[in-house]
Amino acid sequence: MKMKTVVCLPTYNEEESLQEMIDQIRGLGFDLFVVDAGSGDQTVAIAQQNRVPVYQRDGKGKGWGVRKAIAVAKQQGFDNLVLIDCDCTYPPQSIPDLLTHLPAYDMAVGQRRITDIPKRNRLPNKFFTAFVNLLFGSRLRDVNSGMRVFKVEGMPPLDAEEFEVEAQMTIRALKKKLKIKEVPIEYRVRKGETKVRVRDGFVILWGILKEKFGGCDG
Repeated sequence: MKMKTVVCLPTYNEEESLQEMIDQIRGLGFDLFVVDAGSGDQTVAIAQQNRVPVYQRDGKGKGWGVRKAIAVAKQQGFDNLVLIDCDCTYPPQSIPDLLTHLPAYDMAVGQRRITDIPKRNRLPNKFFTAFVNLLFGSRLRDVNSGMRVFKVEGMPPLDAEEFEVEAQMTIRALKKKLKIKEVPIEYRVRKGETKVRVRDGFVILWGILKEKFGGCDG
């Protein structure tokens, strides 16, 4: 029986990149929807013009977007969910490759080369990955990747609100002994303004610490 897969683009002011991402994903033949965290630009209008379903919240929060995406995928009976950032950094062309690792694995993550990541983000990314490996006994290389595919059923519940959501997904999968496969991908120059700020690094760090010491079992 063929597994049903849907792609979700979490968005927040992505008018510069959304059309290109929609075209690429549809060109691969995948169903698609958008979860939007209160964009103030033309993001929602572009999605609607392309007849892409939009689930919108009045306010920021990537964590909300991921949790909403999982809920929508479950409600609509999809087996697999693809999450991919909408800034054109992650290549939709890698989605089929990631999917080949399901169902042997529970989650397949697009692993970026550290040299492809902007210099200002390399050290934080290496630190968070090493910290998760230390605390949870894993051997991962990119815990904050914004491109991943996973089985909808079996994914532990999430409660992250912001950019700590990728680390939380990874950690809670590790806690549940889910099988994670990292797959090297190309990582490109982003379109549009970055949404990540210095404070988000502290949010991610606090989120990791709560998962280890706060009794969060997912």
